[in-house]
Amino acid sequence: MKRPVHYLQTDSRWKKRNYSAKGESRTIGSSGCGPTAAAMVIATLKDQNVTPVSTAEWSMAHGYKALGQGTYYSYFVPQLAAYGIACKRLNTANLYGQSSSAAHTEALNALQNGDWVIACMGRGNWTSSGHFILLYACKDGIVYINDPASTASARTRNTWALFASQVKYLWTITVPDHLKTIPGSDAAPLPALPQTPYTKTQFVRDVQSVIGAKSDGIAGPETLSKTLTISKSRNSRHAVIKYVQRYLNAMGYPCGTEDGIAGVKFDTAVKAFQRANGCVADGEITKGKKTWKKLLT
Repeated sequence: MKRPVHYLQTDSRWKKRNYSAKGESRTIGSSGCGPTAAAMVIATLKDQNVTPVSTAEWSMAHGYKALGQGTYYSYFVPQLAAYGIACKRLNTANLYGQSSSAAHTEALNALQNGDWVIACMGRGNWTSSGHFILLYACKDGIVYINDPASTASARTRNTWALFASQVKYLWTITVPDHLKTIPGSDAAPLPALPQTPYTKTQFVRDVQSVIGAKSDGIAGPETLSKTLTISKSRNSRHAVIKYVQRYLNAMGYPCGTEDGIAGVKFDTAVKAFQRANGCVADGEITKGKKTWKKLLT
């Protein structure tokens, strides 16, 4: 079979559509990673007409949108059951920071058996807080992912070890036998592996190397104090720009070519990152302030 349909919550067709609990004003683009992940599963296995709009409306109608947050963890099992898809929640205790558990083992076995996994990620490569993603294969220690918020290589293909250390909660999705593709078979070749992912630690080291801080990959007070203000109008050609471009690209905030010049695409990407991380969305990464902190720590 083909890989699952890949929907993005930021797709212009629905990113501004309502996804709110009573007393708030949210959109699918800002808070709809959960319904978007569910829509990928349903559209691939049951009904190709289902989109994130369909699942967001179902979630709101049944009380699964969490006020001031995203989607309740209790959402996936009944949402998928409504379409006759078996879904199992694997854990209720937060797994973040653990490298192994019974839930990790069950999720890995499911992927290797041709089933899929929905995961709520914690802070790290995929998010700064919480974010749902869909895993559809694991081969040779590499997981293959449909991320509702990104097509960046580091977020769509990465190591099981990194994923396991950052996941919080797990659900398995039963894929019918006639639709399964077991990793390693010839039925559906997996995407080519990307180059080595650009990690936060490497980003911090690169920033440190050009601002004159100790290059240890740890963003402490010294590193933050030596940052400088950058934007399309301030220090727009400083050596640190290309590393910020590279890191934003890796996180799914497209900057275009990593040419070391803070232009329009850089400004747009910075503003998107700032909005997603509770910063003032002005396109400026100000010396020692919140945007630098969110990028580095």
